[in-house]
Amino acid sequence: MNRRALIIATVMSLVSSGSASFAQGHGHDGAKVISTPEDVQWQPAPAIFPQGMKIAYLYGDLGKHEPFTIRVMMPAHSVIAPHTHNLDEMLTIISGDLDHYTGPKMKPSEGLHMEAGGFVHLPVNMGHALKAGDGGAILQVSGVGPFGMTYIDPKDDPRHK
Repeated sequence: MNRRALIIATVMSLVSSGSASFAQGHGHDGAKVISTPEDVQWQPAPAIFPQGMKIAYLYGDLGKHEPFTIRVMMPAHSVIAPHTHNLDEMLTIISGDLDHYTGPKMKPSEGLHMEAGGFVHLPVNMGHALKAGDGGAILQVSGVGPFGMTYIDPKDDPRHK
């Protein structure tokens, strides 16, 4: 085997073993790995979310300028009223389904039905709203903090109810 082929084989071996290590749920220095859905630690969501929702902090500090990933569990038919964020938001449907609305109002004719695996990127300050389907939904939200959420109509903010 020539030297170039040996180097390529070594690199491929290291990459393969690293990938297998992550697939088995073992992290390396500085890595955060959650191997199964049962390992996600749910807790009641902060008061800015409607009552009954749960949240899991997967990575990062929402209060700092750093990458973060959270999951939000929405019960069946629950609604997060039109709101904006102070950051680009990446939202992925992990399970269940929901209707996603963009803009300052939830107009039924403008809702986009999304199922598990669906993804949306929302730029800074883009209004949007969510309504969970019959079985509820689990969302994964990622961005770079600090995380802020402002309801378009202050009366919709659950902290004021």
